[in-house]
This record gives sequence, structure tokens and C-alpha cells, in this order.
Amino acid sequence: MRLLPFLKLFLLVFVSLTVFYIYSVNNRKYISSNVKNVPKFTKSLDKEYIDRIVICFVVCETRFNESLNVIKSVLLFTKTPLYFVIFTDGTLRLQFNETLTKWKLLLHNQLDFELQKIKFPEDHEEDWLNLFSKCAAQRLFIPKLISHIDAMIYVDTDTLFLGPVEELWQAFTKMNRSQMSAMTLEDDNPNVSWYPRFAKHPFYGKYGLNSGVMLMNLTRMRDFGWVDYVTPIMLKWKLYIPWGDQDIINVIFHYHPGAVYVLSCRYNYRSDQCMYGDACADATRRGVLALHGSRGAFHSHKQPAFQAIYNAINEYEIGTDPMAVLTKMEKYLTEAPPSLCGNLKEAFLKVPQEVLAQNYTRPDR
Repeated sequence: MRLLPFLKLFLLVFVSLTVFYIYSVNNRKYISSNVKNVPKFTKSLDKEYIDRIVICFVVCETRFNESLNVIKSVLLFTKTPLYFVIFTDGTLRLQFNETLTKWKLLLHNQLDFELQKIKFPEDHEEDWLNLFSKCAAQRLFIPKLISHIDAMIYVDTDTLFLGPVEELWQAFTKMNRSQMSAMTLEDDNPNVSWYPRFAKHPFYGKYGLNSGVMLMNLTRMRDFGWVDYVTPIMLKWKLYIPWGDQDIINVIFHYHPGAVYVLSCRYNYRSDQCMYGDACADATRRGVLALHGSRGAFHSHKQPAFQAIYNAINEYEIGTDPMAVLTKMEKYLTEAPPSLCGNLKEAFLKVPQEVLAQNYTRPDR
């Protein structure tokens, strides 16, 4: 008879544990089926494994050669397979297809690409087509246009990489679950940054964002409803957004500041970072990884250091010795007229020298 209370206690504990287990299993199933805004990362965003890196840009009518230099610069420093998504108009599609198909064969398929047509919503199509520069606003609609891609690095066509793009791709792993994009600040000096001085529309933080280099987690942007925001913002502010798509991006992140991860200025280094003196200590210390020739810096005698780097990469032919590019960079920077940016030429050369010296042998002179 003394065993009866113990048996009752045992049965009570057993039944309680069984009920708790069944509830826990069902609750986990419910949670996993109802979590929103947290995409399932593909291997391309896995910290331990990068199967390919996706890079995208938009180009219409002109800047064909400039955009090829974007691709050249990435190929110079990157070993990971690369996939380029290029939005372009009919006049350039044949040229891209012919050139990149040749490069693909030369590089044994390290390079692959797809060509996408320019496509804006029929409503307000002319407004979008001519916002800032021809076709530039196409970037705002990319999350809806290429649903087969999970994430990518978007760059303006006046951007050159000076080191492995894998390093920038790793920023995806640093973003928290609420962040869908990563960019640099326009500037962190209120006396230099355009937004606090002139903007008549909302912008991110104290200084605004520069979208010349933009990491886009497209899965999260689709879950956020990104494309649904852009037309109402354009219609409301179109008389006050001289930088077009970049201004619209700033408006969105003004109201959703927690959705963007801020990158170091070395990942989008512009003349603003050096023309008034050294304004990017991280680039001076670790070297520039991505050089952005905004406002025509690559083609202007006002910025001879930027022009020197551009000319060295422009003269490089796919399949030839990459070390020749480094030799030309050093030569052209040394020969360039004096400038404040030129005074920081070691920041331009630091990463190329380190990476190319590890991967290649400098030819005998």
C-alpha cells in the first residue's frame, strides 16, 4: 500500500513530461512556419563557404568601356567564381555579350553573366528613366526583377576594386537579421557631407548614405516590400532629389535606420575622402578596397590620382600579366601632378601591392 503514492507521483510526472514534449514539438513547428523577414541564406552568404559572388550594375547608352573596367578590376584580385548581372539597353547588349563571352572562355569559366533589359513600371516610366542619369533608377526595382538571386553587390559603373571582393562580400555575415543592405556614409564631416548642408528631404542619420557601392540582401528587401516604397517617395520628393535613386534610398533608411549596416569608407572611397586632406583613416591604415570615381573623377585632370588608377586598369587586357597593372599604377601615380589625393597614394597602392605580390611574380624589367 505504501507504493501507491509513489506510483501516482511517477504517473503524474510521466504524463506531465509527455504533454510538455508534445507541446514543444508543435510549438517549434508553428514558429518555424510563421517566421517572417528572416530569409533562408543560400551558401553564397555562408561565412564558411562562398560558392560565387554576384555583382550588378546598370548601364545605358554610354559608359560601356567604363563598366568593362569594373569587371576587369574585380577579376584582377578575386579568385572566387564571379557572376555579373548587367541591366542594359539594346544598343549595348550585343557588345556585352560578345566581349564577356570571350573573357569567359579565357578565364575558364571563372566569370559568368546574365544580361537584363531595362524595365520600369509603365506608370511614370519617363520620370524613372531620366531620374539623375539615364537608367540609374533601375537599381530601385531590382529586388522584384531578379527573384532568382538572393543577394548581390551593386556598384556604380565608375567604381574600381583594388582588392579581393570576397572581403566586401563578408559584410553580409556581419549584418543582423533586421538589416537588408550595407553602404558607406556620404561623409562623416558635416562641413563636407552634402546632405546636412543642402538636402531638403529626409536622409539617413546625420550625414546621409552614399549608394555607389551597395550590398543588397534581395530576399530581405522583397520581404520588406522595398519596391512598394520607391514610387510614392519619388512622387512626393521628385523636385528635391538631385541625386535621384540615392536620395530615395536615403529617405527609406531615414525611416528605417536599423535596416542598414554602415560600411567603412575604404569600401567606397571617393575624392571627398582625400581632396580636403585625409578623411578616411581606415583607408590610410588598411588601404582602399573599392575606389569610386564619382563626379567624373576618373576622367578629370582635377583628380590625377584617381585618373592614374583608372588608366592602369583601363589598359589591362584580360589574360595578360596582372602584375603589369601594379607596375603602371605605381608609375602613373608617381608621374601624376601633385594633389592632396596623390599625397595619400600609399592608400591606393597598399592592397594591390599585398594581393598581387602574393598571387603573382613581378616581371623582370
